[in-house]
Order: sequence, then structure tokens, then C-alpha cells
Amino acid sequence: MSDVFFYANGLPRLLMSCVIGDEIYPGARKHLILLHQYGYHYDGLLPRVEKSFSRVYHLRVRARRYSHFDQLLNSYLNPYPGLRRFFRPGSEVVLFGIRSPVQKFIVRHNKRLGNTVRVYAESLAVDRFLEPRRDGAWWRRIARRCLARAFDVQHEYDVFYVVHKELYRHSPWYDRLETMFPLYASPSFAKHAALLTRDLDLSGLAGYGTVFFGQPLSNFDGLLAREDEEGLLRSILGDREVLILPHPNEVLEKDNKYGAVPNGRLFRAGIPNDLLLLALRPKVTMTYSSTIGVNYAVMNPESTNHFFPLDRSRYELLCRYRQFIPNLVVSDALVRDPLRR
Repeated sequence: MSDVFFYANGLPRLLMSCVIGDEIYPGARKHLILLHQYGYHYDGLLPRVEKSFSRVYHLRVRARRYSHFDQLLNSYLNPYPGLRRFFRPGSEVVLFGIRSPVQKFIVRHNKRLGNTVRVYAESLAVDRFLEPRRDGAWWRRIARRCLARAFDVQHEYDVFYVVHKELYRHSPWYDRLETMFPLYASPSFAKHAALLTRDLDLSGLAGYGTVFFGQPLSNFDGLLAREDEEGLLRSILGDREVLILPHPNEVLEKDNKYGAVPNGRLFRAGIPNDLLLLALRPKVTMTYSSTIGVNYAVMNPESTNHFFPLDRSRYELLCRYRQFIPNLVVSDALVRDPLRR
């Protein structure tokens, strides 16, 4: 029996670890590295799936975001002794990104052990990994050349799974790409959805034909002022009756921006929103550019899924997705160049 190690950074990645484990590695010993970081809460899912894994390693990182200093310090000086002892030669490793210092260490260390590393593009933000760099700032180019371990993308993985390989036909790393199998249409995903929504009272939600997927633009990421995002929400949703599923990182207890939507109902279940969608199956979804909108479009081809991206690069990416996922509707009405923190 082989060993496979999953590194899950966030609740949706924990869910995907379970689904991939069931679908791709049914007979393997499965090990989980679970990242505990600001905004990550696993209580709604972990107790129900923990028995699927032979071992669970709880990795705690204090940083809310990885600054340039965090990247530099941890990439070169942090030996990660606990993680180093956790892995075994002759194994496979599954990641959902290659950006953080921890993810970079896991890739480097496991390639030294001779292990196979597979990366699943769970997020829309993969252009930064797979498209050639176009930075104009001279100091960025120097940092990436001289301190590549910290500031450049390392492509030592074996396979990078994306929504559709042909989205990146011109990428220098095209030969390492594969089209992802339909995770959200798999029997394992349906099984977890049925199990985890079984005790939820969804009776009052079934009547909503439109669902809006939130993102933490003003109340976590700090990309917009709250007043600005409230204006965007009103322009997108207006007086529409809509069920609002917030992003897991959104902080709403003292700052509920969705009060700007007069006929919106906010619902937070404590489990990945993808699971709710399989139970609710709305006809229409709307979002700025949340990954879950693409996932649902693939899951339910009969739905219509509207996107209102705020930056040009995300708009262009979604237009490329539309070539392969026809039930996406992408608007340029809110595009503003550039979005700055």
C-alpha cells in the first residue's frame, strides 16, 4: 500500500483532499497536513472526515499574510523539522498551490526524497504561476534572479492540474499541465455533500433562484473601502432576492457590508459552500470572480453564472475560461486598473 500526503490550506482544500483521496487513491495510506492560519476554521468538516487519514499533522502559522520578509526568512532559514520528519520516500504529495514558503519547502523536500508532487489549481489565481513574468520594476527582476527560492515560482513539481490544459497552451510549463478530472461531479463529492448537509435546515433556502458568492474585498483583504464595496454590491444585485454565501475569510460579525442588499439573505453554514450548492442547485449564480462560481458552472451545466471581475487580468482569464465553460457570463462593467492594497 502506497502513501499519499495532502497539504490542505483552508476548508475547501480539506474537502478536495478527501475527494481526491477517495477518487484517485482509494487503497493508499492517506496523511494530512492541515494548515492553521488566520481565518481558517475546520470544525464543521474535520471531525467527520478525520478517520479518512492515517495521520494528521497540525501546522500552525501566525502570519495573516506572507510578507516579503516572511518569504525570505522562511524560504532560506526555516528547516521545518516537523514537516521534514513527516514525509516518507516512495510517496506522492498533493498540494493546492505553490506560492507560500511552506508549499515551496514541501515541493523541494519531496523532490529530494524522490517523491511525486502533484498540484491541483483549486483557485483562479494560477496565471501568476503559468504565464511568463512581465514585471517592469528592476528590483523585482533582480530579487527573482538572485533570491529565486523566495521570490520566484519554483516549477519542480511533476504535474499541475488546471481546469483545462488548453487555457495555457502558450505557457512555458505547458508540458507539465494536465486537465483536472471533474472533481465536483464525482461520486465522492456527492457523498460528502449528502453527509455534511444532512443535518442542515435548508428548507428556507431552496426558494432562492440566485446565489451570490462573496469575497473579502473590504473586510479582510483590504482591497476596497467598505463604502466602495457596498456600492458595487448594490450595482450588481440591486433589489434582487438573493441568497448570499460569504467567503470563509470574511469578517461580518461587526461589519456586515451585505446590509446594503435590501433583499439579500446571508447564510453561513460552517462547511464549504460548494457542498451547499449541490443540495440547492440554483439556476443563477453571481460573484466578482470567486473560484466557486467556476466550480459550480462545471458541476451544473444548466446554470447561468455571472462574473463581475474588478481587475483586467482576472477579466481576461475568465474570458479564456468561457471558451471551455459556455455557461459563464463575464462582464467588464466593474474592471478597474489596477487594484492596489
